Amino acid sequence: MRDLDVLVVGAGPAGSVAAWEAKHASPELDVLLIERDRAVGAPVRCAEGVGDAGLREFADPGGAPWVARKITQVIFIAPDDTEVRVAQRDVGWILDRTRFDAYLAALAVAEGVDLQVGVEATGMQRGPGGRWHVRLRGAGAEETVGARVVIGADGVEAMVGRWAGLDTRVPARDMESCAQYLVQGIDVDPDAIYIQWGDRVAPGGYAWVFPKGVGVANVGLGLVALKSDGRNARQYLNEWIARRYPRAARTGYTVGGVIVHTTIRKTYADGVLLAGDAAHMINPLSGGGIVNAMKAGRLAGCTAAAAIRERDTSERRLASYHSTWMKLLGDDHLKYYRIKQALEALSDDFFNGLARTVNKIPQEKRTLGRIFAHALVKHPQLIPVAARFFL
Repeated sequence: MRDLDVLVVGAGPAGSVAAWEAKHASPELDVLLIERDRAVGAPVRCAEGVGDAGLREFADPGGAPWVARKITQVIFIAPDDTEVRVAQRDVGWILDRTRFDAYLAALAVAEGVDLQVGVEATGMQRGPGGRWHVRLRGAGAEETVGARVVIGADGVEAMVGRWAGLDTRVPARDMESCAQYLVQGIDVDPDAIYIQWGDRVAPGGYAWVFPKGVGVANVGLGLVALKSDGRNARQYLNEWIARRYPRAARTGYTVGGVIVHTTIRKTYADGVLLAGDAAHMINPLSGGGIVNAMKAGRLAGCTAAAAIRERDTSERRLASYHSTWMKLLGDDHLKYYRIKQALEALSDDFFNGLARTVNKIPQEKRTLGRIFAHALVKHPQLIPVAARFFL
């Protein structure tokens, strides 16, 4: 049985960064990164958008081959199709996730991490000496490896967390069903992302257009099934595209689930850390998780390496990972979740009126801060939302 220091399950942004950080912090460690799919980054299961500041903590997007488009504008669309352009600068980027995820994994390999694709973890249990014995299957062969620390970066399925006895369940109200097309021949501003919400568009969620080039975009939506009229996400999306972009050609398709919950109560156990979607480390208001995953991966890799150097991978030692994460982003996500809950109580008519009010602000002064302040004055119904955020 191969004996490892760190086993990272899942080679998405969280897993690759975690593996890199662990090896970088302690080059003597034996770090194995596994990915169950046959290629890192494929298939793509997200809209591929990421904020500028968060991305630059890990990589320079300027001229990078894994960047599809720079975004400099945000356009919100009210339920009645009223558009609100927000004045922003350096909003973010649309990635080519197939290339971006492969780029992060290649950095880990260059650092000395052993990467194996097409390899799946099928179970794990505690062995002698406090190590985890993890069963791996791939290419028609099976083996069991021992690991001092297992980092679960295995996405919404979160099997590592379940095997370790952690509660990774998601309330039905906080799981969005998503569908997305890659669309060609779409007439939108290629430098702007579009976001529309409304009960008839995407109940409990929102629809999006994330351009990847001129006339090319990821077009999708996420909804809460409990709030739908019985149709699934793809059916809602088909109707939305037919109404707004009837001449666009749908050349690719993907479905998936997005957790819009808060970080799980416990992200660690003896010799185990969870990072990224596996620990619900997602902005519950926007559903964004790429930068969050990389930040969690960085923290997990550093924590694992330090614990191994100290010869203490106990639950008590690894608890610092959770408390540090909560201070970093987890507590903010609790606030965003409260905002999400408060906004759900507001009607489509309210948002239609808010959009018309905001459009009276000169566009060059239409920042998110000004919009929020103006909205509080014109629409007192928002005051409880603000109070729940700041208190």
